[in-house]
Amino acid sequence: MMPPLPLQYTLCFLTRGDQVLLLKRLRSPNQGMWNGVGGHVEPGESPLAACLREVREETGYVLTEARFGGVLTWRGFEVPEGGLYLFTAPAPPGEPGPCDEGILQWHPRAWLFTSPEVVSNLHVVGPALLGGAPPQEYYFEYAAGQIVAQAVRPCSMRP
Repeated sequence: MMPPLPLQYTLCFLTRGDQVLLLKRLRSPNQGMWNGVGGHVEPGESPLAACLREVREETGYVLTEARFGGVLTWRGFEVPEGGLYLFTAPAPPGEPGPCDEGILQWHPRAWLFTSPEVVSNLHVVGPALLGGAPPQEYYFEYAAGQIVAQAVRPCSMRP
């Protein structure tokens, strides 16, 4: 049995009605692709605290809570194998501020689930995560930038 993959990042999807705030990344990984907002979990920081901090840093929105949606792990991607904690939260009123990480823009949920401009694993993760499903563990294997295997199962962990 393989050892568990390290969970070093957070990813949060902010929603407003049928819209989802996405970030078009300026840098790798996933450069030029749309994704949620997030980043590293700092030493001594809980996943939720990291999520709230990253949302504030990348959007200017100050959240006090977010819903844990599970974990996403990978092997064979453009960055070392690992994983991240998934969160969702309703966006506060107003528009997001500028972001050094990329372009922030609202998109319809259906676009997130199908567009080739979105990080490909979100076509699998997005419908359940944004549909309010219980936390799931999502696993993806990549070869030459393409998903070659995937698995989804109930998530037993709580951050």
